[in-house]
Amino acid sequence: MITTNNAYPSVLTRQVRRFLHSVIVLGACLSASIAAPLSAAPVAQHGLALHGEVKYPEDFSHFDYVNPDAPKGGTIRRAVIGNGYDSFNPFVARGIPAAGIENYLYDSLLESSADEPFSVYGLIAESIEIPEDRSYVIFNLRKEARFQDGEQITAADVKFTFDLIKTKGHPRRKVYYEDVVEAIVINPHRIKFEFSEKRNRELPLIIGQLSIFPKHYWKDREFG
Repeated sequence: MITTNNAYPSVLTRQVRRFLHSVIVLGACLSASIAAPLSAAPVAQHGLALHGEVKYPEDFSHFDYVNPDAPKGGTIRRAVIGNGYDSFNPFVARGIPAAGIENYLYDSLLESSADEPFSVYGLIAESIEIPEDRSYVIFNLRKEARFQDGEQITAADVKFTFDLIKTKGHPRRKVYYEDVVEAIVINPHRIKFEFSEKRNRELPLIIGQLSIFPKHYWKDREFG
């Protein structure tokens, strides 16, 4: 008896259908990717405001509450009520740091404005870049920025500072930056901070308050 196996046509039919379905899906994906607009690169900004817009324009010379013609010289004494101090390092848990010392030793990437709710402007950083999804922030450093000893401040110093604070800094500072995944040096004057949390609008401003340490000084010294 001669029999005919009718399974082959049905198998071929299923294979053809699967192939056609794959072609249709691939075509739809390609069409969607072509139609979708490319996200624009973030624009460099001279300042950031947590609420609304910054008050001061680009290249402003001084804050309104500063007198650029103030006389130089003289003596000022400021008092602090407390238990004294036994440390000049406010970045670690050990000891009691001198009041206000953090603001006297090192500059930060950005400077807060005293006549706005929460706005910051470039200090060590000349400009800031933030994408729409707020997944990272990029700081472009001023090439003229120097430490007190004349050494240039670079992105390597910024990364060194961040990594040092995360590993050996005061526990509360580690928590402060816990949503920052990594600091990446793009070039000597450009550094990127990647975030794990995209809903925190304050995080780029918080990173901008980071005091920058001289790597050439601290790399061979015990930070704690």
